Amino acid sequence: MKNLYTAFVLLTSTIWLHAQITVTNAAFPAAGDTLKTATDLNPDGVTITPPGGPATWDFTGLAATFKSEATFQAATEGNAFADFSNAELVSIGVGGQSETYYDITATTFSNLGFYGSDPTGGLPIQTAFKFTPPVPERRAPLNFIDNYMAQTSLNIALPIDSILGALLAQLGVPAGLADSLRIRVTASRNELVDAYGTLTIPGGTYDVLREKSTEYRSTSLDIHVFGLWIDVTAQAGAGSGLGQDTTIAYNFISNTEKEYIAIVEMDNANSVVQQVEYKDNNVISGNNDVVTTKPEVLVSPNPATGFAVFELKHFSTGNYSLRLLDAQGREVLVKNIGLGAESISLEALGLGTYFYQVSDEKNRVQATGKLLKINE
Repeated sequence: MKNLYTAFVLLTSTIWLHAQITVTNAAFPAAGDTLKTATDLNPDGVTITPPGGPATWDFTGLAATFKSEATFQAATEGNAFADFSNAELVSIGVGGQSETYYDITATTFSNLGFYGSDPTGGLPIQTAFKFTPPVPERRAPLNFIDNYMAQTSLNIALPIDSILGALLAQLGVPAGLADSLRIRVTASRNELVDAYGTLTIPGGTYDVLREKSTEYRSTSLDIHVFGLWIDVTAQAGAGSGLGQDTTIAYNFISNTEKEYIAIVEMDNANSVVQQVEYKDNNVISGNNDVVTTKPEVLVSPNPATGFAVFELKHFSTGNYSLRLLDAQGREVLVKNIGLGAESISLEALGLGTYFYQVSDEKNRVQATGKLLKINE
């Protein structure tokens, strides 16, 4: 009986040790790495199981809506390195429109900030945004059931030029009253390694830890008037990208791959899977097309007045529809749109922020964004 008990303990211990991996800093990105991912905007068959393990997850039904690559270089290669002089790595976006800077230690891979567009998506500004303190994106060693908290803030003040002045006019701020505008972002994130097991995606099976990430974010807009900062967040209204937001995601992390094996983004109620980003193993997507570049919609001018030109880039051949929604989510314009550039009249629309969606023939959303209409 003793020998049988000993054998049982050894067997269960072997299973336990095999399933529960430790993620080390060997999985941190390094200079020269290119991380390849695919994103399914209409995931099917993805289920979030209860905490614990060992679990077996089957995400083989994922199909790429688009694919992306992130290449890491020495931070000195970035155009905005002077703003992030203590960074070690930079990831430069397509066309050089954005740069994200990172700091690396033995235990953390941290986001210092980025050079690019306003994080709310509502203001046409391009500048350096720094997180205080930096945001740890990866940690090592990582084990089941580690739990971490992180807090950060971002503040950027800008002088008011003609474009920002037009935006403030939409908020009812008289011309010339304010001399500066400030964006304030505060965020707190809880990261709990709540499960472990094996995950299968198109092209591979991996031992993983599952990390539940819950982020609470508050974004505010201030104007500088008579030497005082005044909060005008409420005047901006819904659809401005301002206010409170909660983001829930499940990160499936391996110690053998530098990409996350999968990132499952949920709705605020943590009940519906909204999209899944996963490691790209060069598997043909469900529609038998190899998707190589993320579909992109270029809108100009934005902010716009009487018209805007929508240009579809990197879309597969087919028929698409453009939908414009107002800040309350009401559909205000629907139009068939082809590949290339097309001018759309905005004369019938009121001033304010609109959301656009471009969908394929099966009504699957391929790209989204914001459009701001202002006075001429």
